[in-house]
Amino acid sequence: MDPPSSERSTTLTLRRRANGTPEIRLSLRAGFCLSAPLVVGLLINQRLYAIVFAIGALWAISQDGLDEWRVRGPRLLWVAVAATSGVTLGATFVGHDSGEVALTVFFGATSLIAGFIEASNGATPGAYLLIGSIIGVGLQFRGRVWQSCLCIALGALWVYFVAALTDRRKRLANQRVFLSHAFDALASLVDAVGTSRFYSERARAVTTLDAAQDVVGSRHLRSGDAEEVALRQCLIVALRCGEVVSYLEGKRLAVDPWVPSALRDVAKTLQDSTALDAVAILRDLPARFDAIAGLDPTVTSALALSSPSDLPATAPRFSSRASTRSHLPTIERLRFAFILSLATVAGTLVAHVLDGPHGFWLPLSIAFILRPDLGPVITRALARTLGTVVGVGIAALVAWSGNSIGLLIALSCVMAAIEPWAARRSHVLAVITFTPIVFVFLSLLGTVKYLFAPRIIDTAIGAAIVLVLDLALWTTAPSLRPAQQLQKARAASTRYEREATIDDPMRRHLLRRAALRAVVNARSALDQARAEPRSLRRLDPTTFDQLNEIESSIDTHTVSLLEGGTS
Repeated sequence: MDPPSSERSTTLTLRRRANGTPEIRLSLRAGFCLSAPLVVGLLINQRLYAIVFAIGALWAISQDGLDEWRVRGPRLLWVAVAATSGVTLGATFVGHDSGEVALTVFFGATSLIAGFIEASNGATPGAYLLIGSIIGVGLQFRGRVWQSCLCIALGALWVYFVAALTDRRKRLANQRVFLSHAFDALASLVDAVGTSRFYSERARAVTTLDAAQDVVGSRHLRSGDAEEVALRQCLIVALRCGEVVSYLEGKRLAVDPWVPSALRDVAKTLQDSTALDAVAILRDLPARFDAIAGLDPTVTSALALSSPSDLPATAPRFSSRASTRSHLPTIERLRFAFILSLATVAGTLVAHVLDGPHGFWLPLSIAFILRPDLGPVITRALARTLGTVVGVGIAALVAWSGNSIGLLIALSCVMAAIEPWAARRSHVLAVITFTPIVFVFLSLLGTVKYLFAPRIIDTAIGAAIVLVLDLALWTTAPSLRPAQQLQKARAASTRYEREATIDDPMRRHLLRRAALRAVVNARSALDQARAEPRSLRRLDPTTFDQLNEIESSIDTHTVSLLEGGTS
């Protein structure tokens, strides 16, 4: 006999709170995936292979996340493919006892290929091809090349399969959390209507709606699952609510405080209960908007829940953020590849001159710092150096305490669990959590002695090399991005105005959100370019005003659409 609905809802709530949020589960997964192979390797007396396996797992953990599995899964597989290929190339090359000149040429050629791949929106395969080749040379798996490469691949695949299993089991819970964030952001956006905070709040709302669309709306709908149908209904209301809020801003209408309160009630229900319960609240949402003075009742009818039979089973094409990713011009991709190659060669030569312990860390630091589209290089270089100093300090404290195996594994588990959270916050925190794990691996190999200072020095030298070359040669790409994104925003706005129709709500919402997303991306690119040194800027001073005009035209067209009728 089934329990009463209230009792069942309470049980579900308690169970979800016990299971934790997707962020907590991601951290637990990271800690488990990294520490488990180390424990098993020590128990079976295969310490070397366990550490190599854990290296592959660590690289995959750095690419795990909370985004849609159809995007995240291939990214994790690319870690396995690219890292294994790189390690194989590097270990095979160094196994031939090649001289320093040949090694420098090898690193230069690999960097050239990897850099072009990275700059062509292949950030994961390009980066790990280069990182893997440097590690393959540095660790010198003499006589154990194929075994070590297999361990790297299995380590990355281990994270892939654990993540896939977790994603399947917690799929609906993840969707509820992302939708909850979207409704919370919409509530804040409604609060900001008519204020100077509106556009900044809308940028946040667009980002959270994008995430919800990636996680909920890009999946094929199973019409027989009532909870999944309810989640899709919630998503459609959230998208339409964004439209109505644009209407409110465009018409300068005062908003009843009950409206954001209702949206927050939906967010809380999704967080603590089920989507079916949230749907029950959403049935009353149009009435909340009807209370707004001057709002056409036909506009609020757009917020009515869609009938389950009207929901398309197939996800709309290009519903993911990946479809709006911009490409650098070919000449700029080649420029980045050349600079990465030159920087890696310079780092290799400096490491050879210094002849210090584990000199391959210097080119490795360059590979981590010099990335084509991850924000200003100066910021990343400083963050990498500062993060390394703090991370080395943490590792040094553990080393001075005796480097007991239990403590080392516990440290690696804790740092791996913190890493997903740290990566979302800042690059400095990500490096702080990453660095002690590296020293755990070296400690278990018995080679950590006297490496703390060289690790900091190598990172600082690598950062200096990157900064010099970036200032000298990478003089246009950061400032080109706002112009590229401005063109995309204008094209997306034009497409919305040309193709959006009132009788096709799903396509209309996708076109509108794609246009707003393009504006948000352009503003972000403009902020990044402004953070570069003044001598590097090639910015059009009217870009900001042009983006405001594009965003205003999107709102104007939304108003005209909604006033023309609703679906």
